[in-house]
Amino acid sequence: MSSTKATAADIVPRSATTGELVTTTARRNTFGIWLCIASDVTGTVALLVAYAYLWSLNVNSAWAPPNNAWAAMWPFWALVAGLVIATLIMWWGLRGLTAGHRGRLVAAASVSTVIVLVTWIGQIVQLSTFPFGPSDGAYASATFWLALANGMHLFMTLFLVTAILNRTRRDLITPDNPHHARLVVMWMTWLCIAAFLGAIFATTMTTSPNNNSPSFGTFSE
Repeated sequence: MSSTKATAADIVPRSATTGELVTTTARRNTFGIWLCIASDVTGTVALLVAYAYLWSLNVNSAWAPPNNAWAAMWPFWALVAGLVIATLIMWWGLRGLTAGHRGRLVAAASVSTVIVLVTWIGQIVQLSTFPFGPSDGAYASATFWLALANGMHLFMTLFLVTAILNRTRRDLITPDNPHHARLVVMWMTWLCIAAFLGAIFATTMTTSPNNNSPSFGTFSE
């Protein structure tokens, strides 16, 4: 009976880094990535709620930037497109890996790394070319925070995709042990959603609908 169990356990491959069964590390790592996503969701939602609150209230008529110099809309969507394309390519590579084609994930991670790098640089360019400063009204401040959050997401993604590329090339991620790659792609999928929501807010919620804005300290019901 014990020999049967041992034989069954031997069939499951072991992690190249910890020596544990990959099913064990996969469960632990999956739980960890869901905690990371849940934590990031709370931060992203907080930013979006703050943006919507300031936009709708328009306290002291201080929502709009000087001279109504709103940020250009197309860069927000270009950045979303870059992240979405990189994520789709990584899904393609992951499916190839699970089908036994390790080289497909190497190729996908290589291309995705370049795309994410270019997208991250684009985010830096957008931040540095906004027609307003972070203190030029509530819109300017909220938009800067959305862009900064997306920049941090892209930087983390660049690090993770590069790590997947290197680990796959070193045979630490294999068709029998694809879990780390799957977790990174899950994370990237959430970031696509976060970037999409941020772009919607930043491009559709510009001019405040509140023309009778309250003055600070004189709120009334």
